[in-house]
Amino acid sequence: MKLIWIRHGETDWNRDFRLQGSSDVELNAKGRRQADCLAACLPDKPDKIFTSSLKRAQTFSAPLASRFGLVPTVLTELREMSFGHWEGLRYADMDCEMQALFEKWCADPVNTCPPGGEAGASLAHRVQNALKIIMADTAASETAILVTHGGVIRVAVAMLMGMAPATAARIQIDTGSVTVLEYMSEHWRLVRLNDTCHLGREDC
Repeated sequence: MKLIWIRHGETDWNRDFRLQGSSDVELNAKGRRQADCLAACLPDKPDKIFTSSLKRAQTFSAPLASRFGLVPTVLTELREMSFGHWEGLRYADMDCEMQALFEKWCADPVNTCPPGGEAGASLAHRVQNALKIIMADTAASETAILVTHGGVIRVAVAMLMGMAPATAARIQIDTGSVTVLEYMSEHWRLVRLNDTCHLGREDC
């Protein structure tokens, strides 16, 4: 079984370094170009496509679905974590107290929760549920594309590779990137991580 994890393309909030989380922000023009570039370049023919319920992921999955003649399955479990009161803010917009809590969350997202947001344990449980659904619906010989979000991909990589949960925060996942995990001999193998080579074209 091969799982191709894809982070959605750029939004205006990504460009402005605003915390996005569960806010339903749409792709910007660059993000839509990234979607087209990835769809044109992806060498693996998937058997299934799963996507987050947020618009930026569903829009990003559309060119892939069109190219391969597939209908994406929408999973709310693949949505990004909620940052609560931080959503829409840049670090520079926060007061000193909020910045201190944000820095604490960056260092230890397992034991620190954004105010009004989603706890790390809740996100991990949700990602685990998504994996159960996807693996139950994907045969051992099949390839599935999962169009989702940076936080979800970080947690999934750490979880499947048996890494400490806090390690997830230190994994870089860029917009429009591809991360591939393959299940072989009863173990998950990390084949590609945060691959953005397909975005090197001038039109992306």
